[in-house]
Amino acid sequence: MNTALGKGSSQRVYRHQEKGFARLSARRCSLLPIVPIRYRPPSRCGATSPVSVTLQDTIRQFQSVPGLSAPGNVTKLTDDGLFQGQVVWSKFTWPAVLGGEEVYIWGSFNEWTKGVRLHKAGRDRDAVLILPLQPGTYEFKFVVDKVWTPAPHEPTVTNAEGHLNNYRVIAPTATFSIKAPRAENVFVIGNWDNWQYSLVLKKDPASGMFLAKAHLPPGQYAYVFAVDGNVTSDPSQPVYPNEEYGEVHRTWSFEPDLFRIFYCTGWDEAVLQYRRVVRGQPVTKEWQRLSMVNAPSRGNSLGVWKMATIVPTDPSESLEFTLNNGASGDKLKDDRPGSAPLYVCPFPGSFKLAKGMLRPFPRGAESRIMLVSDIDGTMIGDMSSPDAFTSSHRFAEYWENSASLAGSLLVYNTGRSLGQFVDLMKKCDGKLAIPDVVVTAVGTKVWHLDETCGRCAASGLKWIEDTNWTLSLDAGWNLDAVRRLARQLMAHYNDESTLCILDDGSEHRHRIALTADVKVLEYVMARLMEGFQREKLEVRIITSGNGSHRYIDCVPVAAGKEKALQYVRQQFGVPEHLCVAAGDSGNDILMLEGDHPAIVVGNAQPELLQWLVRQEQSGKVIYADACYADGILEGLARHSLY
Repeated sequence: MNTALGKGSSQRVYRHQEKGFARLSARRCSLLPIVPIRYRPPSRCGATSPVSVTLQDTIRQFQSVPGLSAPGNVTKLTDDGLFQGQVVWSKFTWPAVLGGEEVYIWGSFNEWTKGVRLHKAGRDRDAVLILPLQPGTYEFKFVVDKVWTPAPHEPTVTNAEGHLNNYRVIAPTATFSIKAPRAENVFVIGNWDNWQYSLVLKKDPASGMFLAKAHLPPGQYAYVFAVDGNVTSDPSQPVYPNEEYGEVHRTWSFEPDLFRIFYCTGWDEAVLQYRRVVRGQPVTKEWQRLSMVNAPSRGNSLGVWKMATIVPTDPSESLEFTLNNGASGDKLKDDRPGSAPLYVCPFPGSFKLAKGMLRPFPRGAESRIMLVSDIDGTMIGDMSSPDAFTSSHRFAEYWENSASLAGSLLVYNTGRSLGQFVDLMKKCDGKLAIPDVVVTAVGTKVWHLDETCGRCAASGLKWIEDTNWTLSLDAGWNLDAVRRLARQLMAHYNDESTLCILDDGSEHRHRIALTADVKVLEYVMARLMEGFQREKLEVRIITSGNGSHRYIDCVPVAAGKEKALQYVRQQFGVPEHLCVAAGDSGNDILMLEGDHPAIVVGNAQPELLQWLVRQEQSGKVIYADACYADGILEGLARHSLY
């Protein structure tokens, strides 16, 4: 929102040409007799040749000799001996949208001894690697074109060493099996990676059964078996039609049942000492020790949130534990319940521990969401009111003590410049939640929070520009031509109270910002349209504000609040149905009408309500009763995403 004039908007896009799209056909094809770990149907139209990476090549990289030391350390790999011999195929991806030519992954899966290269099927394809790992918790980090960087689409934690790493719990979420007693080799190929990799099934000689377990994101997947090089289906399992392979099997992958413990403490370090119990009997004689990591939360007045995740060995398993500060001697402090010697998680699930009380926390086991909110009039109230940050303070308390613990992402999508936003953060006195991303200047700039020392230590005053987004807006944009047309209109009126240029592109090279008296608005819009068409420019014109004047923003057609939202959503790998937009004025319409849930806060302006009443009442857009950030919380609850 642009604060000086209020809000309300309309948007128009003018193009000098239409773009066509070509659709490639596909046909069924068979596998090569020798099935590599990286597989792509060779006769697919328009396909590039697959990278030849065999299972042996991957294992060789995975177990290679020690190399350069990495910036992270293992927090906890597995419980000694409990998962010995178990293998879960786990996919790691560096999305093409993030850029990069050479991508390696380093991690605790091989004690940070050497990076393993991810492979691409083409220049614009994701870099992918599948590793055979034991169940457990892992930290890892990517090296992209020789630069260490955590992946935005993976959860991050700050470990006891102060390193910001990605973090993943490996546990089986899908199982593949087929009985083929005479077969020597069986693989499974599926659409979880666009039929790119094949997974090896292990044979039980006694039964003739081949079996493989995999860790896949939640969702439904199609797959086929390759038995001794030939595509086949399992007669004992249902099959479904498929254009590529004729008939395929289907399976669902769900979030695994885990022990997740979130602990709020003022200690710099927290150590969980635990033992597993099944039907009243300890699984191991020795107590296990696990250093907790900082959760992606800024915490609260009691301290910071730390987290630990443990893979159960049995569905009926319970967990007994105590906590200490990791010190020794007189400096050792521990945390035990006042009424019992041990804390007990009676079954796998998500739990919070604060002020000596252990309680269920189901949100911690659910998929993360991405909330994209306007600021002025949506997240905060009228800046001239002493209550401007009242509701945003309540929201910040909720976000840092609930949603962020599950790795959820907060994005502010605003008409403010970065400088104006930073000034706001300085004035709010901690009553405005610090976002992970800020989209400024009506979708022409994307900024990522500087999390060098983790989100829990970020000030919200340092931001890193997403230069990939900025460069993507250059296509079809001619700043000099747009600036010239705007100055010609200024000269026509020669009166800044009638028409004034607020930003001639000096502050944001992909935006020309003007303010116009409503009496001349239609004329100014018409002259701009004619000029852009004459110059064959692709420009999006956004009007906003209310009262006697309106803002006019001229930006590239690839820019705008919804375009930037989708760019950030894809960067972080958040599904459309878990991305929520919130706004209060016509300036937010394009963002609110996207193919994702949306929230209109109770104090919405008339122009937005006029748009809302014309929308299908499908439940996609929630009109909250509460105002400002309280309305966002209400909308999240009504969308079942609270």
